[in-house]
Amino acid sequence: MDSKYLLSDDQIAQFIAHGYVQLQTDFSEQFHQTVIRKMNEVYAQEGNPGNNLVPRIPEVGQLFENPVVKGALTSVLGPDYLMHAHRHGHFNRPGTSDGGWHKDNYWGNEKTRNHVPWSAMIFYYPQDVTPDMGPTDIIPGSQNRYNIDTHSEMRIPVTGKAGTFALISYDIWHRATANTSLNDRYMLKFLFFRTEAPKQPSWNNRRTEWQPPEQMHPVKDNGLLWEHVWNWMSGKAHEAGRSDMEQTAAGTGSTDELEKVLLGEDENEALNAAYTLAAMGEEAIPVLLRGLKHSAEGVVHPLKYSIPRLCAHALAAMGPKAVPALMLALDDTYAERDVLGQVAFALGEMREHASAAVPRLIELLQEESPFIRQHVVEALGMIGQPASLIVPALSEALADSDQYVRFLSGLALARLGPAAADAVPALAKALNDDSFALSMLAASKADQGGRYVSAIAASALQRIRTNEALDALLSYLQAARWCPVTTKASTF
Repeated sequence: MDSKYLLSDDQIAQFIAHGYVQLQTDFSEQFHQTVIRKMNEVYAQEGNPGNNLVPRIPEVGQLFENPVVKGALTSVLGPDYLMHAHRHGHFNRPGTSDGGWHKDNYWGNEKTRNHVPWSAMIFYYPQDVTPDMGPTDIIPGSQNRYNIDTHSEMRIPVTGKAGTFALISYDIWHRATANTSLNDRYMLKFLFFRTEAPKQPSWNNRRTEWQPPEQMHPVKDNGLLWEHVWNWMSGKAHEAGRSDMEQTAAGTGSTDELEKVLLGEDENEALNAAYTLAAMGEEAIPVLLRGLKHSAEGVVHPLKYSIPRLCAHALAAMGPKAVPALMLALDDTYAERDVLGQVAFALGEMREHASAAVPRLIELLQEESPFIRQHVVEALGMIGQPASLIVPALSEALADSDQYVRFLSGLALARLGPAAADAVPALAKALNDDSFALSMLAASKADQGGRYVSAIAASALQRIRTNEALDALLSYLQAARWCPVTTKASTF
């Protein structure tokens, strides 16, 4: 695509440090008036269309072809990103009060959140939004923390003209604010996945070293973490001999001193200690392995700060030198066995460098815990080699009893792309996963999650692109054809 639409170094720095970057599309006023008119009609007559937002209002689909949007997504997630099937139109009526601060979960599921951008969200405004219309509020720099102080930390309302959008870290704390105006406010939310780890910068890159954004917000400092994310997005996180982070970490304390901070009560200081230990290399591995065994209530809880999870992030950031220790950690014992899922998560971040761990990871697919199995299938998709072992294991996991294991197996196969050709029969079967879910869940939860398995299976078939894969996909899409003008008022 035209490089003028890619983000700059400073915009990438904003995304890394602040967790978001705000941009503006160039659609006409008439385009947005059409979108708002149709949204008003659909919401009034049919209610919120939920995941059918795009087919019900086809103009919304043009958003994803807009070069500003594509350029931003390409810059952060690489050129082969995928759009998740979940999308939602948030409708904030006049008189609506503040919403609660939260991180979005993973379509109903919770798993270890990435510090590097394997996913991102877009919040899009199809109309002008002023501060009194209940805009979305975000806490910049909060994407990698679980504990926040909403009274002392900076809060930014996302406002702007029609066509404004914020590309945000999936894990940033946010909420809807009170609508004290007389106007309705729509915000359209979309989720995207990266399919490949970066080999080089995918934005308008001019500098090699990390620098904070020029207009730095007063956020909690996580300099080494930000530097790691910059290096990862630049394709050099696992470069042999890279010494910039090691130089930054030099003189910051002994491993004993850093371990005390890591186990302390201040989450942000512990976060910085973890990445300092990661930069120190092999000498810090024993500290981080002890941290994995730290026992406390909720060590794998999705919404609570966790020392084992933080140590898994640090081991992942350390790179291939941590692989042997992580392989041993797969056979260690933990007060909370689900910590094995976080070990698998760290191995997945090593990509092909962790291929020796694949046989043991596949054995863990027999674990009773869905949490462990979810992290194993995602790790297998990131490691990728040997495909002769990984593809059959992921194909079998597409029939797992847990819908989130099934979804992540489909995502893993989508990331493998053509190397997953042998999974086509299993993916073709998974296209009807919504029916599978209906038979397994109570009526109140019918097909919850299953619909997303079908969608990611379709994406995997599209990326595999063999004749067999495309035949299965086209047959499914023909049967699932959506008519955007059919409503209860106009059935034919």
